[in-house]
Amino acid sequence: MYEKMKLGRFIASRRKLMGLTQEELADRIGVSKSAIAKWETDGGLPDRDNLKKISEVMNVSVDELHKIIKSDDYPEKDFDVNITPEVISVLESYGYKVIRPDEK
Repeated sequence: MYEKMKLGRFIASRRKLMGLTQEELADRIGVSKSAIAKWETDGGLPDRDNLKKISEVMNVSVDELHKIIKSDDYPEKDFDVNITPEVISVLESYGYKVIRPDEK
């Protein structure tokens, strides 16, 4: 059973999964940290241009973001991804911060 997820919760969960602070995500998108905080608490929605930037930074489609906005349904289990050490190495080589299970 999927738990309902609003866009703000998706952004916050995905940001944390990527190992980014609100400030780092804001820098990548080109907005203020307060804009990220506002979106994550469902205090407002990003405009079209910022949705596009979010989709690029978070590697999700704009269509998927629109589905989350429209239906508020998003599978929570997508965040419990188990990846191999080889995939972790590749991600780290591209500059991603990966939180390993033994580091929690």
